[in-house]
Amino acid sequence: MISSKTYIAFTKFGIVGGFSFLVDMSVYYGTSVFFPSYMAKAMGIIVATGVNYKLNSLWTWGVKKGENAPVQGQSVLRNYLLLYAMSGSLNVLTNELMLKVLPDWILQLNIVFPHGYAIAQNALLDSNELFSVKIDKFFAVLVATVVGMMVNFVGQKLWVFGKSKSQG
Repeated sequence: MISSKTYIAFTKFGIVGGFSFLVDMSVYYGTSVFFPSYMAKAMGIIVATGVNYKLNSLWTWGVKKGENAPVQGQSVLRNYLLLYAMSGSLNVLTNELMLKVLPDWILQLNIVFPHGYAIAQNALLDSNELFSVKIDKFFAVLVATVVGMMVNFVGQKLWVFGKSKSQG
């Protein structure tokens, strides 16, 4: 059975992770127009990792401030970066695999006007696209994030912010 401290930590970790996911996805989608998918994904992970480290160290794991905080902080940061290098690489590889495996589908929301509608008198206004997103890219990011999240939670709990380094 999971202890209440672990449950609370996992809940906080999930909230921080959800926010980091939004950061990752925003950077990924924004840069994938200009760079190959693996580079865009790597950029998203790098930015999200910085956000994630700061929020998890302060809120999720509540790293204590002590006499040896600078040395301890360097050790925690080093371990965190090593963990994220591993999980980030796994995230990018999973994303690329999913992009190759998933069908190239697009979810599109259109608004269609009836021919007698006043605004749609012009033939160009019969149908307007409101929203469009590549489903394969979205699900690839989602699966890659879940894989990375599992590795990160276990790694942070047991290795980076272990009991000797945190309050919870």
